Formats: sequence, C-alpha cells, structure tokens
Amino acid sequence: MWELLLHNKLLECPLCLVRQPAEQLPELQGCSHRSCLCCLRQYLRIEITESRVQLSCPECAERLAPRQVALILDDPSLMEKYEEFLLRRCLASDPDCRWCPAPDCGFAVIASGCASCPRLVCRREGCGAEFCYHCKQVWHPNQTCDSARQQRALNSKSQPSNPHSDDDIKPCPRCGAYIIKMNDGSCNHMTCAVCGSEFCWLCMKEISDLHYLSPSGCTFWGKKPWSRKKKILWQLGTLIGAPVGITLIAGIAVPAMLLFVTDPLTL
Repeated sequence: MWELLLHNKLLECPLCLVRQPAEQLPELQGCSHRSCLCCLRQYLRIEITESRVQLSCPECAERLAPRQVALILDDPSLMEKYEEFLLRRCLASDPDCRWCPAPDCGFAVIASGCASCPRLVCRREGCGAEFCYHCKQVWHPNQTCDSARQQRALNSKSQPSNPHSDDDIKPCPRCGAYIIKMNDGSCNHMTCAVCGSEFCWLCMKEISDLHYLSPSGCTFWGKKPWSRKKKILWQLGTLIGAPVGITLIAGIAVPAMLLFVTDPLTL
C-alpha cells in the first residue's frame, strides 16, 4: 500500500520546479536530495562537456560516485569522456607521468628514472612522437630546453597572424588536457578542471599565488608578458624601493613607539 502511495505521489524538482512522479526524481546517494532525471542529465552533460570531473549534487557539495553518474547519464559517448577525465586526474598525481604533445594524441607515458636520459617516445599505435621529459615538448636534440623554447617562440612570431588560430587552446602543463581561453586579455591565472593544476597562461608553468609578483614578467592581466626592459626596471625598482619602504615604516613606527612609552608617564 505504501509503495503504491509513493508511486502516485508527485514531487517538485528543485531545479525546474515541475511536479513529477517520485520515480522520475531519483534519490542521490549520500545526501538523499532529489532532482528530476531530465535536469540531472542536462546538469551532468554541461559539467562533463566543460571537463569537470569532481561532480557533485546540484543542491549540495556531496560528490557523485562514477557508478551513479553512469546510471543517470545514459550516454555512452559522454560517459567515455568522463572516464577519460577521471583517468587523467589519477595519472596526473604521478610525478613521472608525461603526456605526448603530438596533436590529437595525449597518450600518457610513465617515465620513471628518465631525468638523466630525457628522450621519450610515445608508445601509442600510429604515433611514435619523440618528446622531452623535462619541458614536455617535442624532442630537441643538441638543444637545451630553454633554447628550444626560444626557438619555438621565434618560429611562432614569424608565422602570419590568424584571427582564428589555436593560440586560445593550450594543454594543461600537468595532465595535458586541452583548455580554451578567450583571447581578450582576461585573467591569466588558470585552473585545470581535470587535474586541478593552477598555472599561468603566458608561461604555461604551474604557479603559486606569488607568481605575478615575481620578476618572471608574467602579468595577471593582458595578452603578453613584460619585455626585458620592463623586467629590469621592475627588479631595479624592487631593489631601490624595498630599503626606502623599510626606512619609511621604521621612521613612522619608532616615533609611535616612543609616544606610546612616554604618554603614560606624562599622565
């Protein structure tokens, strides 16, 4: 009798606010929240399409298990993409994992003990690309990573500009997942939705919060790093400004301390 009543009971979906039969609103594991299947599937499609793998309940922070995601999604192709993102996140935690930089490859190579012999070869069938363990770019024989990086920069400048080029699509420096950024000079502090890596869009290195205060030349806003002249001026300003700042602070602090000490005696 109770099952019959529950079957006939209408529940309101908190996302679309439509009242539907209870069986159309599955109860999520862990938090027991309910949303209709249509809204849940659309929510998961958006999250996975945007490369997010830490999927949670749309009403709270309770994480969804991959098995429940598969049951709700009912989309084999999208589920395959979701599982690929999960695998990338897992592999990204291995410090010896490297991703093939060849276009449309992204094959993972576990390169343990390769620091002294940095030439890696992608083992994916039909690829075989050679790349560097250290800079994770195409293999550069007889060149250091820095000189190879400078050569790539010169080559990119010599190519004709294309308003629809792939400059807005770059691979995450940790897991290799491709990330799209609007080429509008917006914030250069990026966070990979797949592995959680925080990196700078200009130099493509993993960074800390102090990266844009360092003499790296990378700016929090803008499309290009500082020129060499600006870097030198910044360093000089820091060397000159720091002692002046300390002197000013000391000059203010010492009289204040003396005033604090002498005032009670005058009272």
